[in-house]
Amino acid sequence: MQPIKAFLVSSFTLLRHGLNQMFISFDQLLNVWLFPFSWNTWADETFSSRCGRLQHRYPYKIFGFIVDLLFYFQNNDLEHCRRAYEKEKTRYHFPPEMRK
Repeated sequence: MQPIKAFLVSSFTLLRHGLNQMFISFDQLLNVWLFPFSWNTWADETFSSRCGRLQHRYPYKIFGFIVDLLFYFQNNDLEHCRRAYEKEKTRYHFPPEMRK
């Protein structure tokens, strides 16, 4: 019974990792497609992180608030974009050997 449990746990972890990577890639694509001709657009940045980085300017104040509302369920606060920007600065989405 133990090998089956270990297999299920590792399968779930792999599935969660894959879905997380797919969501990050969609978020990065959304960032570029919404504002392709802006000096603030970077292909490797997520839209959430961009809203956190530029939250002091319009229209990012509004976009950030909407994104924070959409992800309110994660931590029961309106800090999703700020956290995404902090993770982006630490290269959280990079493979472990590429992080500083």
